Amino acid sequence: MEQFSLKIKLWVKAFLPAIVWAMVIFTLSSQPTLPGFESGFFDFILKKSAHMFVYAVLYLLIARGVEMVEPTRAKKSWLVFLPLLIVLFYAISDEFHQSLVPNRYPTFRDIGYDILGASLMFFRKYKYI
Repeated sequence: MEQFSLKIKLWVKAFLPAIVWAMVIFTLSSQPTLPGFESGFFDFILKKSAHMFVYAVLYLLIARGVEMVEPTRAKKSWLVFLPLLIVLFYAISDEFHQSLVPNRYPTFRDIGYDILGASLMFFRKYKYI
């Protein structure tokens, strides 16, 4: 029983930061309007950069959790792609959630920016860039 308790503590320690960050993303997605610039160009740059940033951080936190739970397998198997897959599913669910929020609408383009941010972190983490 103590072994099980230690495993639960490890999982909580590993993934709690990612869960909290996902809750921050969810809270921001729940806002009917977000602040921005008057200029459409600067507003676009700000919001798409924000998409890339928050999902890059989400990727890093999920990757950290996977590495804590599976330290030896996380770098030698398909598990290197698991954080990207989780981020993709979260980005899709976030866009669906936005479709339910007044004055917000989902776009595939936003999912692309989310995955771009996570992918850049993936490439940086594994020293491809």
